Amino acid sequence: MTQKKVGVRERTSYSIEEKLIVARYALENGRNAAARNFNLNAPMVGRWIKQSDEWEKENKKKKHVGSGRKAFYPKAEDKLYNWIIEQRKKGLAVNYTSVKLQMYKIIKEPAMQVLYPAGEDKFQGTLSWIQSFMKRFDLSLRRRTKISQKLPEDIDAKLEEFRRYIIRLRTLYNFDLNSIYNMDETPVWFNMAGNMTINNKGDKTVHIRTTGNDKNRFTVVLTCSAGNKLQIFFNYGSKYPPICIFKGKQLPRGEIIPKGVICWFQENGWMTSDLMKNYVEFLFRFRMTENLSKEPAMMVYDSFRGHLEESVKTKFKQHNFHLAVIPAGLTSVCQPLDVSINKPFKDNLRKEWHEWMCKGGAGETAAGNLKRARVSDVCGWVKRSWDAISEQIIFNSFKKCAISNLLDGSEDDMVYEEIDKLIAEIEDENLDEIDDSTEIVNN
Repeated sequence: MTQKKVGVRERTSYSIEEKLIVARYALENGRNAAARNFNLNAPMVGRWIKQSDEWEKENKKKKHVGSGRKAFYPKAEDKLYNWIIEQRKKGLAVNYTSVKLQMYKIIKEPAMQVLYPAGEDKFQGTLSWIQSFMKRFDLSLRRRTKISQKLPEDIDAKLEEFRRYIIRLRTLYNFDLNSIYNMDETPVWFNMAGNMTINNKGDKTVHIRTTGNDKNRFTVVLTCSAGNKLQIFFNYGSKYPPICIFKGKQLPRGEIIPKGVICWFQENGWMTSDLMKNYVEFLFRFRMTENLSKEPAMMVYDSFRGHLEESVKTKFKQHNFHLAVIPAGLTSVCQPLDVSINKPFKDNLRKEWHEWMCKGGAGETAAGNLKRARVSDVCGWVKRSWDAISEQIIFNSFKKCAISNLLDGSEDDMVYEEIDKLIAEIEDENLDEIDDSTEIVNN
């Protein structure tokens, strides 16, 4: 293939692009052949070959200058990129949420408002913007594949059996929608860095710095109902105060739990049959304030052994609760909290953690390690994360799980279509593969 001449001997200055053209030709055809082809000095071509690796790397970093769609806020993005590199040097995880938050802060800075007067109003941290920004700066993101619940082979039969049981209970006791409950315990770690971060491509090892409490966790108990007594003309469910169960015996001295969240302590930081009985009393007190204490209620929950203790069942029965236990392996299809609520709740929690870390967390120990978050701070994260969940999502989630749909059968086709979609999504997730173009490693 005939190469275009990049110059003659009298010329003393060449661009990096021209030098790279020569170097690439030389690597393929030899130094002397390149010198003859481009009418250049052979030793000079040799020097360009040695420097070509560095130029290639530098070229990649500068791709954003002239390739693809140009940045609307180039100076702000330069500052954002430097912030990301600084965070990664500290070993801190950087995800989409923290990048968006930081960009909003940068856009609001006085110097940036001079450059981009309308930036604060017009900037939208969309997914497409983040992806374009990462491409411009040669950044990448890697995540682990989601390990989904394995569905039982006889899923159709179990689903039909569970649904018939729900219909039988609802027909027999005629529950109000706000008396149909779902509760679930979900583990939460004090470290919420996750297993992903934005990082320069090509790094062999990517470290994520945390507070060193990767195995230290607590339990959050979430409760919701299919209807809302105060919003009977709208498609709203109800939320009840979240309960945080921490490891230990009592609240550390000087800490105050924010209103709207309950804090319990247990030796291992998880739900037990004794705490389940306390939970029944907790929920019954709310039913008393709603004038529902004499009305029948239904509790839908999973087959966790603490739920199935006879003493727990008896406690529920004493307060006029009828239990609908989800068959093993079907919580991802039949449990409203699992289907539509737990994920956005944990996403909100992770956002709270990243904001806290970006502000310096709880400081460092004398040895330079990051301190763990205080119990009161964590409870604040849980409350705000739960408050952010829409009551409409809760209402729809009960419908999607075929728990609160109309008993006359008019919504059956819609419900079964939703369930089929859920099953297909879960099966697809189990087939997901890791994206090899990005590189993330846990500490």
